[in-house]
Amino acid sequence: MSDVISQIGLALEAFKARQQDINGLGQRAFKDLFAAANEAMLTAVVQKIIQASYAEMVTANPPRTTLLAAASQYHTEIMAGCRILAQDDGILRALIDAANAATFEAFQLIYAEQPKAPVRSRTRKTEKIVSPESEPAKRGTRTPRKAAPGK
Repeated sequence: MSDVISQIGLALEAFKARQQDINGLGQRAFKDLFAAANEAMLTAVVQKIIQASYAEMVTANPPRTTLLAAASQYHTEIMAGCRILAQDDGILRALIDAANAATFEAFQLIYAEQPKAPVRSRTRKTEKIVSPESEPAKRGTRTPRKAAPGK
């Protein structure tokens, strides 16, 4: 868990560094555009970090209630960590959006249908019926070889 929060902290530091670059721009229109792109990038990076941690948590066939309880606890811890990391409401909103989206993805992982293995039948397979339109072209018949005279 602390690894995820530290990765989110690194993503937040990268966000702040990009924000400093954006603040150096002279034109206001570009500042707003790049600030929105920077916030979207922070959301996407944090979402990927959290999704990866949920993917490690969701294994083959554990009980769903156990997974839901673990995801709930994990989400609560992530939200608390995000509140500690972000003082700004805009940044906190981006982190919360990322955490909620990642939790939604985890929910989908938990409730995804497991692919069923094909069931083999013990009955014999029937011959494939070929329609006249799809019948392959017939080849000419070969004549049998004649036996070579003995020496």
